[in-house]
Amino acid sequence: MTHVCFAIPDDEFDREFLQLPLDAANAGAALRAEGMRVSVWDNRLADTPPDTDGDPDIVVVITAIADRAQCYPLVLDPVKALVDRARQQWPRATLIACGPHATQMPQATRAELGVDYVARGETDSAAVQAVRDLAAGLPSLPVMPLADSYPQLAPEQWPLPAYDLFDLSSYTAEVFMDGQVKRGSCGIVLGVRGCTYGCTFCHLPFGTRMRPQPVERTLAEIAAMRERDVDFIFFLDYVFGLHPTYYQDLCRGLTGQGIGWTGQSRAEVVLRTDVEQWARAGCKGMWLGAESPGIADTPVGKRIKPGVTNAAVRKLQDAGITPFAFILIGLPDDPACQNGDLLDWATNLPGYFGLNQLFLRPGTKLYDQLAPRYNDGRMPSTWSEVEAVTRRYRESYPVDLDELQGQLSRLPNYLGNAMAEL
Repeated sequence: MTHVCFAIPDDEFDREFLQLPLDAANAGAALRAEGMRVSVWDNRLADTPPDTDGDPDIVVVITAIADRAQCYPLVLDPVKALVDRARQQWPRATLIACGPHATQMPQATRAELGVDYVARGETDSAAVQAVRDLAAGLPSLPVMPLADSYPQLAPEQWPLPAYDLFDLSSYTAEVFMDGQVKRGSCGIVLGVRGCTYGCTFCHLPFGTRMRPQPVERTLAEIAAMRERDVDFIFFLDYVFGLHPTYYQDLCRGLTGQGIGWTGQSRAEVVLRTDVEQWARAGCKGMWLGAESPGIADTPVGKRIKPGVTNAAVRKLQDAGITPFAFILIGLPDDPACQNGDLLDWATNLPGYFGLNQLFLRPGTKLYDQLAPRYNDGRMPSTWSEVEAVTRRYRESYPVDLDELQGQLSRLPNYLGNAMAEL
């Protein structure tokens, strides 16, 4: 019997929460249904691998879990450290890397991590199909598959995620207790994959076509987590509400279930949606991709005026839903970032915000446009060159982005500060 271990590396970023590696839960369930043994080593929670009966035959290293795939880190040092430890722990095991790094720059990822194979495609599907190919002894090149990427497996091919492989209480996010936001135990659900919008700075690991799984499947996943004492969840779907029939049916199924949840959406979707239905279904908070009040004046393909975001915030508040805003500093030609409007807007935001500086990531249009400019006129061929592109871009920015980030991170409605006070 083939034994597969999924290995989850540390994250280079300081984080306010720690999400369940849903890719490993999905892929693990699928492989176990095919008769394989499956274990998980989440290095974020444990320095040593799980105590199992026998060493794994195949170790699947997930370079960025589903919750991080949209904004995956550029520095592979934590992943490399885990690969080295796995190699030392299990010298006879075959090591495969899956995730956005393997998909976007497969040769560089394999060389820099020192794994035997990389598998391209959506992480859970790529992991399942690569393990199948290796276990069956099919001919394989170091980059799998032989051409293009592994296709996404159809929804009916997936068993329910293997939640029993995890201590679900160890995974956290922003939750609500007695009307206050705090860090607490939280599950994760991905009901609809894909995003139809074309923001050039955004990495879309699930593509631009929206692919909903059956609502009954989503409700079954939530019920399975509740059996393991999870009573708050985060919907990873990139634009909650955009597929109207799916989300209407989902909310009808959640109403009266007594479960709280948050999600993420866009301001214009909020304005054309019955968010009171979300509230009746248990929605406590909703993230908006606000990025910047000046984003409509930047060349990144997102024409959202500040008034639209502000109206969406008010609509959520009126429904009893706490608004959260993603703020992204350093967008090209962002007037609000350069003239102080971004800081003023965040200060007066009637809700909480999370904060990031812009990264130029392979797999985004903005990276394709700007990377040669900051890499001697050519596209990077290594991850260190990729990281240097973002560093040089930030160094050339008209304002000090580190200073601006420091100012924003000291505001009381910055989510990290709000949760730290409780």
